[in-house]
Parts: sequence; C-alpha cells; structure tokens
Amino acid sequence: MRVISSVAIGLLAFSSVVVSAPAKKSHDVVHAPGGSSLYGITYNALDANGLCKSQSTITKDVKKYKSNGIINIRTYSQQCNQLDLILKAIKSAGGGMTVLTAVWIDGNNSNYLSEVKTLTHTLSSNKLSSSYISGVLVGNEVLFNKVISSSQLAAKIKDVKSKVKSHSLLVGTCEIPPSFTSAVISASDFLVANIHPYFGQVPASQAAQNLVLQYNNLKKNAKGKPLIVGETGWPTAGATNGQSVPSTHNLQTYVSDIQCIDKSIKYYFFDSVDTPWKAPGVEQHWGLWKSNGASKGIKFKPTCPKK
Repeated sequence: MRVISSVAIGLLAFSSVVVSAPAKKSHDVVHAPGGSSLYGITYNALDANGLCKSQSTITKDVKKYKSNGIINIRTYSQQCNQLDLILKAIKSAGGGMTVLTAVWIDGNNSNYLSEVKTLTHTLSSNKLSSSYISGVLVGNEVLFNKVISSSQLAAKIKDVKSKVKSHSLLVGTCEIPPSFTSAVISASDFLVANIHPYFGQVPASQAAQNLVLQYNNLKKNAKGKPLIVGETGWPTAGATNGQSVPSTHNLQTYVSDIQCIDKSIKYYFFDSVDTPWKAPGVEQHWGLWKSNGASKGIKFKPTCPKK
C-alpha cells in the first residue's frame, strides 16, 4: 500500500534555484479538443480494497477519462505493473492520450531498484512508450517528507535519466515549492509542484484564482524550468479547513473554475477516485468519482464567462 499525501502549500518560492541546460525536447503533452475538459488527472493502480486493478478495470477507467475529455494521466509508481497496463489501455482507447509515469521512492534502495527495473523493462518491451509517455517523475514529496536528502534525490534523478536516455524522455521530480533545492532543480528537466488551495484555507469559489496566484509566484522563481502542477483538487468529505469546506458542490465549483482560468497552466487533478484504503479522514475523499467508479455527478465541460 502506498499512501500519496496531499500537503499544504503556501505562497512560497523555490529556494536556491539555478539555471540548467535546456531539456533535449519539450515536455510532450496532449490537449483536449478546444480545451473542453480538465487538463489531466492523477491515477492510482489500487482498487477500493487496496489491491492491484486488472487490465480490464484500467482500460475501462482510461476510456472513461477520454470520453470526458481528460487525456493526460499522472501516476506515482510502477506498482502493479501499471505503466504497461495504462499504455495498453490508451492503445485500446484509440490513442491520443499521455501518461506521466513515475518511480516511487520510500527510502528503501531495493524498492527503488525494483521500480527502475520495472520502468526500463516496460519501456524496452513496449513500442508505444515514446508516443504515449510525456515524462518520468522520480519521487513525490520525498524532500518534504524527509525520506532522502537533496543530494540523494538529485543522484536518483540522474540515474533514471541515464536509464531512459535511449527513449528520449524528460525526467524530473515532484515536491512542494519550498522543498526544491538547487541540486534537485539542476538535475531535473522539468519541475512538478503540488498545489492545493484547500490546504490554503480558501473558499472553493476562490480556489482557481488561488491556484493561478501560487503558480505564477512559483513560475517567476523557476528560472526558466518548465513548471507543471502535479496535484490540485478538492475533497467531498472530511474536516473543514478554515474557509475550505469539503463537499460535492465545492468540488464541482473547482472543476468548473479551473477550466476557465489561464489555459497555459498544465495541471493534474487529484484524484481519479476516492481511496478508502488510505488513513481515515479527508485523504479518502478527493476522487472525481466514487471508489467503485460510480459518478459523483461532476460535469466536466463548463460554460466559461466571456472575457
């Protein structure tokens, strides 16, 4: 079981940023036709019971996302051989989608090596990888959670880059903004930051504007590095946090508003489904769908006000 944490992110800038050489190629992404839905979605390969999802379930999920105009997927690990299954699901759905894949880091080097081995095996055995994979993330909030040091993370980013070099994939990591260090930024081709207005204690009606504010604050301090929002979302149950109130109505508000803001911002909406296998509380209730895949009634194509 891997619990992916959502964290508070204040209006803080990256520390000790440095400029590195331009990436070998741009971060390849796919946009929904006319920008008609959420840019992307986060995905976990575990079902409601904490067990690995089957190929048929993943294929059903991917087709559902595409039918709702959500065509960029972010994962957190190689657990359950999910990259291979997602790539096959994208092919089954007719292509036109991407997956931002990942190597999980928990401080156990054997687990890290296993993750990298699974990644490289999938890349070598799957001819679809170059067209469907938008990049590789090494770790998620590992500096914030003090799992490993900055120098160790930078070394692992470089290690993964060497392992996927033949596939021309960009490699980066995901952190909260103040956790980025010069060593990690220098090692990364692109930067991914988790931004959750809910933890900023703002009302849902101001969440999209808050995301833009935080994103722009980070971007001007990123020294030219491509910046992506790796997580943002709104829970439908759990404790109220200041003016941030969990509810389906407020999730719908954020889903609608985020599609009408600055469309140059690339973001992955957290989360695809509720996760009852996580610790009790708000962490279980971030899904756009219920844990069994049933609808929460969320609509994905809002009518944006004319500017």
